[in-house]
Amino acid sequence: GPEPKLFSVDEANLLLPQVREILRQLRKHRDEMEQLEAKKAVEELSWLQPDGTVSPKAQEELERLNQLQEQQLQAFEKILGQLNSMGGQLKDLDTGLVDFFAARGDALVYLCWKDGEDRIQFWHDLESGFAGRRPLDEL
Repeated sequence: GPEPKLFSVDEANLLLPQVREILRQLRKHRDEMEQLEAKKAVEELSWLQPDGTVSPKAQEELERLNQLQEQQLQAFEKILGQLNSMGGQLKDLDTGLVDFFAARGDALVYLCWKDGEDRIQFWHDLESGFAGRRPLDEL
């Protein structure tokens, strides 16, 4: 595939305000999808007619919720695409874990940032993941 975008620590830090906003939007769309999912579950229980069929009205409502869900998913994927094209890689939405490629000698490593940290303070090699985070002064 294409060469990954490589970042200096300063370059990656400059992106963090945008990345925070992207995470906020991703979470909003994800929460919306989950709420719609819960709504569908509740609706489905109440829709069953005594003979086990679903009323046409209920069917319409289900399709409407499905459509809303699809819109949220598309919005989610579009925003995730923005993050990817900036060069950030989402590792975990709940903790807000985002990695950026950097070079360490001739090796590729990740600069590792977590939502709530005011700047990038850690890196890890491609294998070790979050658990293997090391302070930047070892980079």
